[in-house]
Amino acid sequence: MVFSFFKKDPKDAKKVVGGRGRPSAPAPRAAGATDAATRPVPKPIGRPLANPADRSLDRSSLPGAGPASGDSAVPERERMRNHARQTAAKIDAIEAEMARDLMGKPSRSAGVPTQRPSPITDILAPTTVAPRMTAPAPKAADPIDVNSEQLVGNIDAIEINTSSGGSVIDETAILFANGQADAAENVLRAGLRRDDLGSATLMAWHMLFELVNQRGDREAFEQLTMDYALRFEQSPPAWVEYTDSVASRPAASAAAPAAPCALPGVRLPETVDAGIVALLEQLRGLTATHAAVNLDVSDAKSVDLAGASLLLRVIGAFKRSHRELTLVGASPFAGVLSRMVESGRRDPSDALWMLLLEVLRMLDRHDEFEEAAIQYCITFEVSPPPWEPPPAHLKVAPASSARAAGAEVAPAGLPLELHGTVDGEGEPHFSRLAAGARNQAQVVIDCSQLRRLTFSAGSALLGTLRRIRQGGSTVELRDVSALVSALLHLLGVTALASVNSRYS
Repeated sequence: MVFSFFKKDPKDAKKVVGGRGRPSAPAPRAAGATDAATRPVPKPIGRPLANPADRSLDRSSLPGAGPASGDSAVPERERMRNHARQTAAKIDAIEAEMARDLMGKPSRSAGVPTQRPSPITDILAPTTVAPRMTAPAPKAADPIDVNSEQLVGNIDAIEINTSSGGSVIDETAILFANGQADAAENVLRAGLRRDDLGSATLMAWHMLFELVNQRGDREAFEQLTMDYALRFEQSPPAWVEYTDSVASRPAASAAAPAAPCALPGVRLPETVDAGIVALLEQLRGLTATHAAVNLDVSDAKSVDLAGASLLLRVIGAFKRSHRELTLVGASPFAGVLSRMVESGRRDPSDALWMLLLEVLRMLDRHDEFEEAAIQYCITFEVSPPPWEPPPAHLKVAPASSARAAGAEVAPAGLPLELHGTVDGEGEPHFSRLAAGARNQAQVVIDCSQLRRLTFSAGSALLGTLRRIRQGGSTVELRDVSALVSALLHLLGVTALASVNSRYS
């Protein structure tokens, strides 16, 4: 027996519906035919759609996605979807037309497809439509503009000048600058023996004199003078006595307390307040041309908070720069500061207390420093600065009774001095050179005691001279030895400064 959902129950065939008459007899059935009367017609589960069914992955139209919204739900969704498509198409068309107008692209009527501009093009495009003009072709970069950084002082790009002078002169100058004096002399003597230096022969002889002079060989120097006189029939170079300027400085510093006004400096008035700014600016200008200066406080009778703050900044600057400062009249000045402070009285600033501690440190008075530090701690309820030995370059001197004539003003035109061996970045010499050029139209450098200038220092000097020339000042190097002069010419320094050799 086959079970079927559509087979009638036998009991239902016997029932008769009232008022409708009796059921008619079934028609005879052909052999093999299906009994259509016994098979119920299935009812439709829904209305057919007016338009073709949408097969897109719209989850809202799937069964079970949500409650039914009625017969009009599906057409409404179709209408909204078609409206969105039309809106997007209109936006694309508008954007394409704007890109054509702004960027000068051909229109669609010309048969050329229009592409959407990239985001970068949109940002660079003008915001208003203006008549299109043919832009001139970009001008090729001028070679001078490309290398302008080298012209304004890039010391990393150094042009070695080999247009004049033989390779022997250049090689000797480089070897000596690098500290290879023996190798430099061998190269120079070999070139002189070949006698093929041409116009550089005289320069080579002067360099040989300098090499023999610096190694202190008097006998070889005298032999050279005779050979030179016989060949050139003129007076030979003279022997140069080099003095160790660096070694002689401690003696001068030791004598400074006895004669404190021998050094240039400034003298403060009786009242140390904000009015000392001009004097401190003058002191800063003196440091440009002098390695050691004086700050005379012998006349000081009172100090306020502003004056104490200024002096603290000056002392701190000297301490960081490692330049020599002598505080003339430091001992009586410490007494003045002790009277200006009071234990337990908290001023708006602790400048007076800090200046007192600084002066006591320079005087190397440890016990007085510790006592003042305790009183400072009681007054301001903070830890005092610790004791430190006085720096070697911060000195003190007894009070001076009278002003020295011209002590506050640097002598006009006093040249800077280069002595011994200048290496590395040439500090502190080149920084003083640059500072002096800000106050003078012409700066003179005395090189009579300059033994050797290293290649790196020569490069740094070249950059310093370029910056000075840009500021409008000029530089003159006087009494330069033949070896240093050859190096300066090799580096191109002679194009930026006047180099006067001692043998010219």
